Amino acid sequence: MRRVVVTGMGGVTSLGENWTDIRMHMEAGETGIRRMAEWDFYEGLNTRLAGPIKDFDVDKRYPRKAIRSMGPVSKMAVYASEMALGKAGLLDDPLLKSGKVGVAYGSSFGSTQPVIAFTDLIRIGHSKDLSATSYVKMMSHTTAVNIGVFFGLSGRVIPTSSACTSGSQG
Repeated sequence: MRRVVVTGMGGVTSLGENWTDIRMHMEAGETGIRRMAEWDFYEGLNTRLAGPIKDFDVDKRYPRKAIRSMGPVSKMAVYASEMALGKAGLLDDPLLKSGKVGVAYGSSFGSTQPVIAFTDLIRIGHSKDLSATSYVKMMSHTTAVNIGVFFGLSGRVIPTSSACTSGSQG
């Protein structure tokens, strides 16, 4: 077996969605972290800090059929992966669909909206906010699975879910 390292990178962060913007904000000493006043609603929640992603929207970039099973977390992962593959010169390479390429991706959680919908099903007894893709959007390995499906990868899928270190485990 040959080991191959793909040298491309992409990111969707609170500092930007491309390396130029991310680097500029980092060099300026900015963090992208802010106090989330909207979390004041949650009694007993002792932290109010987050690095929200502002105005991220890929719904017009990709066909609906390709992203209908994705929550926001998977859409960000696919977009970042597309940038990384593009930088590595592999985006349209037939190797991707050869079975020799897999995906290792870390995400501690899927999207929260389906979790809330499943909670409502248990607590209140209604499923009005559930769809056929709700579980796929919330499962912890949703990012790795959706990246593989989106790019037609049929090699190994290695998802990691280890809280804040998930992204470093791939």
